[in-house]
Amino acid sequence: MKLFFSSLLLVFLTGLLFGCDDPNVKQPVIEDLGMIGVMGFDYVDDERVKVNISLPQPQHDAEEQVQTFSTVVRMPHQSVMDISTLTEKVLSPLQLRVLLFSEEYARKVGLWKVLENLYRDPQVGTNIFIAVVKGTTEEVIKRDYSDKPEINVYLNELLKPRIMTAFSPFTTIHYFINKSTDEVSDPSAPYLEIVNENSLKITKVALFSGDKMVGLLDPEESKLVQAMKKRKGLPDISVLIPGANGEGEEEMAILKFVATKFSAEANGDLENPELFLHFYIRGSIVDYDGTRDLASLEERKEIEEKISERIEDRVIHAVREFQELGVDPGGFGEYFRVKAPRGWSKENWQEVFKQTDITAHVEVRIISTGTIR
Repeated sequence: MKLFFSSLLLVFLTGLLFGCDDPNVKQPVIEDLGMIGVMGFDYVDDERVKVNISLPQPQHDAEEQVQTFSTVVRMPHQSVMDISTLTEKVLSPLQLRVLLFSEEYARKVGLWKVLENLYRDPQVGTNIFIAVVKGTTEEVIKRDYSDKPEINVYLNELLKPRIMTAFSPFTTIHYFINKSTDEVSDPSAPYLEIVNENSLKITKVALFSGDKMVGLLDPEESKLVQAMKKRKGLPDISVLIPGANGEGEEEMAILKFVATKFSAEANGDLENPELFLHFYIRGSIVDYDGTRDLASLEERKEIEEKISERIEDRVIHAVREFQELGVDPGGFGEYFRVKAPRGWSKENWQEVFKQTDITAHVEVRIISTGTIR
């Protein structure tokens, strides 16, 4: 009898626990989810951030292709909870593809706080693209790009690696965190601007010291930095050279990289550091507006020398700019660390790098001047 009443009581309690759930509250199905495609972060103050998100609309009959929302919060996931009360969807970061940061936020606060919180979320992928924007991310996300795909697709495709934008580092969450914690180099990220009212363009590369943005690098010099990282498939580079006989305006040559070899040699002396950079470039002239005769071996050799000198100047200028900013996007510290590993630290290298004597030699060989010549 006691066993019977005990069993009855167990059934009753089980009913209380599991039978009183609100029937209207249930686990969301895929149709109920709002898949966040893009998140943008704008500066408010040192504690708060304005988060802007975009949600693609799967319904074909929807008036707008995307929904956009904004909220001011302290933590990234707090924005998801807050915006969930403004939409009929259950927000999910499973389809998050792009993170945007305003230049003001990247310079004043840095990216680490946001990226660290997102990185620990198992629903957030590690291959999400990161970019810094001029102005505010709200303006970028909410702008009407009438002749472009919806913003989630547009930004994802824009930030994917392509040959003509190969000067960009195509930064992901994993890459940024890896470089931020690396002992010999610093991260960088694409820099976006709105152009022609309804288009976005990767115009520069944002340079970071740790997780804070400290400067910008133009595309032509960034191509050389990517070559120093031994990246293959670089886009063409434009070079201004002196006119023939040193007279007239400067001439422009467009050089297509066929093959590049880069090497660096450090003396390993952290007290009197010296670094020598060597570039060997084989390329083709694909466009030239000067007066020199490309069919002439002598004049072609002259063009090679002038292009070599100008690229060498660019390499030195870029590296010295890194020294002034205290950043090392090229990873030059590795050449010193292999020779002087004892007591190595990133903070010490940043100071040593500023004092490093940099020399370079660039050797360009033109292997083709086009099908006509």
